[in-house]
Amino acid sequence: YNCDFCVHGDDIVVSADGHDTYHEVKAAGRFRTVPRTEGVSTTALVGRMLLMTKEHHTSHDDDQSPLQNLPTKHISELAQGNSKRSPYTGVSHFLPTSRKIVQFSERKEPTPEDKVVYVDGGFDLFHVGHIDFLKQAKQFGTYLIVGVNTDKHINVVKGRGYPIMNLHERVLSVLSCRYVDEVIIGAPWFLSEEMIKNHRIAVVVHGSVYDYGNKEDGFVEDIYDVPKKLGIYKAIESPRSLTTTDVVKRIIANYHSYQERNAKKEAKELVFIQSRE
Repeated sequence: YNCDFCVHGDDIVVSADGHDTYHEVKAAGRFRTVPRTEGVSTTALVGRMLLMTKEHHTSHDDDQSPLQNLPTKHISELAQGNSKRSPYTGVSHFLPTSRKIVQFSERKEPTPEDKVVYVDGGFDLFHVGHIDFLKQAKQFGTYLIVGVNTDKHINVVKGRGYPIMNLHERVLSVLSCRYVDEVIIGAPWFLSEEMIKNHRIAVVVHGSVYDYGNKEDGFVEDIYDVPKKLGIYKAIESPRSLTTTDVVKRIIANYHSYQERNAKKEAKELVFIQSRE
């Protein structure tokens, strides 16, 4: 593939036999590392998804959450690890700072010639469905602003167990997307004419896939009423049907596999760490 370098985070990656996955690349002098965002990892999100929702998850379609049938002890072990000795496996806690946000941001402003596009949403567990939607939305202009809704709003429309990722984590996820130029942190639920004018929004794009489980009476009103009246609202067919709820259901369905995976992963990491001491 004519690759000059292989880049990975500064966490430990070991193969099935417990050896450094990238030892050959390192020996060739073509390996580079970048610092991980502290407190954020796939393992942590999987654990948080199960551990946090065992007390707060509410059903969207049925009277009972599927998590209520999972043993609490095993969920805690999956989320936190039995020994909690490996610094790379288990639940971590993300602390947002202004420096982190600047690192992820493009740090550019729209020019007078730019056509500003606006989209909003929860963007929880940022996945390929979100990315494809943002890519398509960007095509309606030259500068894409994404409004990321507050934890409170997501809680109301989806249930107390959501969002899995807090506002700052979701903001960093969206900022990391190449199609996004700017993010509004804690975007208002209803888009006002004042906000549209202040940000020079020319197009408001909304996808066809909804991931709202429990719509409260306070949110029945059309939140895009203003952009529709201004003639700048554009409804598009979402490129994918994947939702955050789908991802959560997959994790729950395969929870035993994740439990086993985390246990093996931590054991290999500990052996590797000890071999380097």
